[in-house]
Amino acid sequence: MSYNYNNLLKEDITIESISSNTVDDRGLQNSSWSTSTTTKGRIVLNNSSEDEEQTELLVDQLELYIPASVSVTSNNRVNVSSQYYDILGIEERKNRYGKSLIKILTIRKSQ
Repeated sequence: MSYNYNNLLKEDITIESISSNTVDDRGLQNSSWSTSTTTKGRIVLNNSSEDEEQTELLVDQLELYIPASVSVTSNNRVNVSSQYYDILGIEERKNRYGKSLIKILTIRKSQ
């Protein structure tokens, strides 16, 4: 019997992509974000700390679990309840037969 990871994905997630189709009043390209896809996901908080020249920096990174079928790249961003996150990395988990089960995105809150 196989385990269905998608049962744990409860939060509404929007994956957004950047488009440079518009031009502003000065004739320069204007970048805007548009919805690429919506899905369900699960966010898990990972805290890490780093020392840099005797100054301790806290870097809050999160892991976002989404279905393996969702198309996403590191150029996209994630919108969860009007909070925006940059995608730092994408990992795909497979079963022993090589079938993709779930994707894990490493994300950090946008500045």
